[in-house]
Amino acid sequence: MRPAARYCCALFVAALFLPAARAVERKAAGVVSQTNLGRIDSAVAVAGANVYNCDDLGTSDGGSMRVQVRSGQVYLASASEAQIQDGLNGVDVYIDLGTVGFSSMAGGVIELITPAGRVRPLNGQEASGQVTIPNPKEMVITAIRGDLVLDNGGQTRTIPQGQSAKVTFDELSEPACREDAGENQQPKNALQGRKIGFFLIPAGAAAIPAIILWKKLTESPSDPSN
Repeated sequence: MRPAARYCCALFVAALFLPAARAVERKAAGVVSQTNLGRIDSAVAVAGANVYNCDDLGTSDGGSMRVQVRSGQVYLASASEAQIQDGLNGVDVYIDLGTVGFSSMAGGVIELITPAGRVRPLNGQEASGQVTIPNPKEMVITAIRGDLVLDNGGQTRTIPQGQSAKVTFDELSEPACREDAGENQQPKNALQGRKIGFFLIPAGAAAIPAIILWKKLTESPSDPSN
């Protein structure tokens, strides 16, 4: 075989294996433990599938998806969209729309990234909660178990266990999920200076969705009744 032909052949073989090599290099952020009418990017989600950093996760009307991450679980309710990023500082969940919840063990670091700030357990305690974004200018945070904190670029507000908070904000661009989380996650003060409205809601206002989500988050994926 002539040198030129060998060179072309080598390029062709390398091109065949390049996508696979890139897939191996991608960081897995979690594993799908349960799903119904869920998707990962453009593919139908199935139990046991890996979720990689910044994959587009979504559920159709009436659907749901549960993803096991290193320090707990992330749950997408009906008609919701999010991305998960496992980085140096913990697991970040970027919420695009709908209702997304989490359950975290004590000391686990899971934060929900929203247009109004970062939602996380108070003082690293065991906690479960959810964020609902019904439109581009407001959201509702519900503390299902344990207290939650909304960190708006260093200005923190607490949502006590069993309560919800309505948060309003200007319709601005949201923090973006980045696959190179190992190099630099979203700065903690990325939302510094953004003005928000914060109003605690009576506990009963979000009781039903919170109870449903808590049941989903605490059920064992191996439970045959699921």
